[in-house]
Amino acid sequence: MANDPNDYLIVLGQVNLDDLHIQQVFEYYQQRYKESLLAQHFVAENVENGSYCVTNIGYCDRTMGTYIPNIKTAEGAAIRGSLRRSGLVKASGHELFRGCIVIPTVDNNDCVISAIGYRIGRIRNGGKPVIYWQKPEPKAYVERGMAYAKALIHGQTYH
Repeated sequence: MANDPNDYLIVLGQVNLDDLHIQQVFEYYQQRYKESLLAQHFVAENVENGSYCVTNIGYCDRTMGTYIPNIKTAEGAAIRGSLRRSGLVKASGHELFRGCIVIPTVDNNDCVISAIGYRIGRIRNGGKPVIYWQKPEPKAYVERGMAYAKALIHGQTYH
């Protein structure tokens, strides 16, 4: 039986790079939590009777950006753009959960669909002590992309 020349499109459709980058972010946060005595101490002091899931908990120590390639490279621009579309990185380049203990919620496939962050450090002017994030629906990615493109056309974005 001959293969359809467009079979590769089916495989590509199953690989969503935005989802992959989201997963990598939360895995990175989990790694950082395991290495941070400050974060572990905060959780131990503020959570009653160990009512948190140690396997999923993470810590955003503002170092992730140093491990992502520079935005001037194609790979770096793609990754940072993906994280910005998902809302995990702000337009300024700062991580949404910077300085937070991060507790993600996963679906049946162990994919992160939402998260809550509790700030453990200083809260700046207008900062929130608790931050909520929800993975955008696929339609939201398109809408955000179009809004960004329109802003680019009209010179309303800042780099």
